[in-house]
Amino acid sequence: MGIPSRISPVLATLAIVASCGGRAAAPNPAPTETPAPPSYELWVVDQGETTPTGGGTLYIYKGADLAAASPAPAYTVNLGEAALGVGDGIGKHGHSITFNPAMTHAVIAYVDSGHVQVIRASDRKVVASIKMTAGPGGPAAPHATAVTPAGDAIIVANQGGKRLQRITADFKNDVYKLDSAADLDLSLLEDVDHPGNLPVIPVFTPDGRYVYVPMRGGGAYVIDYQATPMKTIATLAKAAIGPQSCCATFVKDTVWTTAQGGATTTTTSFNLYQVTGLPDKPVAKKILSRIGNVESHSVILVGQYLWVADRFANTLDIVDQTGDARTLNLASGPLAGRDPAPDIMALSPDASTVFVALRGKTPVTSNIKGLDNAVGDVGGFAILSVKDGGRDATVSSFVSLPLAAGASVVDPHGLRVRLVKR
Repeated sequence: MGIPSRISPVLATLAIVASCGGRAAAPNPAPTETPAPPSYELWVVDQGETTPTGGGTLYIYKGADLAAASPAPAYTVNLGEAALGVGDGIGKHGHSITFNPAMTHAVIAYVDSGHVQVIRASDRKVVASIKMTAGPGGPAAPHATAVTPAGDAIIVANQGGKRLQRITADFKNDVYKLDSAADLDLSLLEDVDHPGNLPVIPVFTPDGRYVYVPMRGGGAYVIDYQATPMKTIATLAKAAIGPQSCCATFVKDTVWTTAQGGATTTTTSFNLYQVTGLPDKPVAKKILSRIGNVESHSVILVGQYLWVADRFANTLDIVDQTGDARTLNLASGPLAGRDPAPDIMALSPDASTVFVALRGKTPVTSNIKGLDNAVGDVGGFAILSVKDGGRDATVSSFVSLPLAAGASVVDPHGLRVRLVKR
């Protein structure tokens, strides 16, 4: 759901200079030490409930351990127990996770209880739990969040409340407060071109000034998130961006976004759009489209290529920025014969590896009954090796998560890479 920053190692080049007569070579310069790869962690959220009212499990893996045959998490957090007595308490079905720019805190959105929680990375404690606002669309249901580039607020896509909301954030002192005066009530903007204004995900423009927010019912808005209340500055209609938009990522001034809605609420499709002209004159172009047992979901930038996961078909589309695409089967290599159901993706800091959440046998979110578009048989995450600068990939390995204490299902969805400062 957004792209982590990447730090590539720089290889030093040593030159040997010969004398004009060729009799002697210049002394070798002192060897330059190659920088160590950046240290990072992989945070994976299992939505399976660990208490009667919700909870879940957070698994934290050290990047250096993920090359092992059977990597074990360095830390495991019962999100139900961790939230007891904190703010508005326990959340249900932690659907997405993100970090603040300083990477000191994680933010988890609980799509079925309305909670947004902040977790301090240094000791993995829940330091805030805030229940968002219900609205005409129903109970609060934050689908995703994003922390502002300035690190002073959390923008919340509250689907059930049909609202974009803002939480003021002081990460240094762990002070967080819902700023209700900033609410943008998207239900008031519904019309024939915007029939279902349930915000899906906030994605910041490259200059950090606005957020691009696709709608579950189709269409999208560009929003000034710094205004009080927040306000739209441009819009796209359902005819331009289809229903069930999901993930989006910027490449320079262009946003690439998926939409997985089919002709009815019980069918899915695969669509990838390119939106130019932002922020105030957006124009959408459909780049890829297909129907059947397909469902475009996560999209991230790897090198100069867009990677799009198809949760239903178990494939990965690799698309260059002209729209040319190739499709890879993720039920291959170590996953051959399996039903991985690839979901959210995250890129390692050195851009050599992509991690992909793999859904479980009993998905608690996003599944259409009778269609089983989100059903998988792994319940963990895959480790993909990036090849040819992002133009190709192979499945290196996968990790199946255990059944957590108190849980009855395994169903990972949100995962994100945290860069650890040395």
